[in-house]
Amino acid sequence: MNAPRQPERRPRLDPDGDDRPGERAFTPTLLVTLAWYAVPMFVYLAWVVSQPAVDATCAERGCTVAGRLSAAIAGGWAWTLSALTASLLVAVLLRLPRAGWRAGVAGSAAAILGAGLVTVVLRTAGWVI
Repeated sequence: MNAPRQPERRPRLDPDGDDRPGERAFTPTLLVTLAWYAVPMFVYLAWVVSQPAVDATCAERGCTVAGRLSAAIAGGWAWTLSALTASLLVAVLLRLPRAGWRAGVAGSAAAILGAGLVTVVLRTAGWVI
């Protein structure tokens, strides 16, 4: 009689990576979550710097690049930092179970869930974007 053959296991492409199945790799997840906030922030600030100064707002904010950057940051820093904090917390919570989400997926989902949660809470409290 022939013994049943076991299927061959192929090695992973990166067997020494941080994101092995069954392990909780918090660092890659937190870095992906942070990237979802850092990249758009840098693109937005680059756009603010590239725009010409508008004379109507120069009296309030100043026409210098530093004045425009400080006005852009002052308008949304509390909202952004609270959304980032909630997203990092959600990222850790998504990585707690042994089986589940990979780092990239967990970080992306955490950024979306954290920002949505903060938006709902702050809009319900009466804050306006």
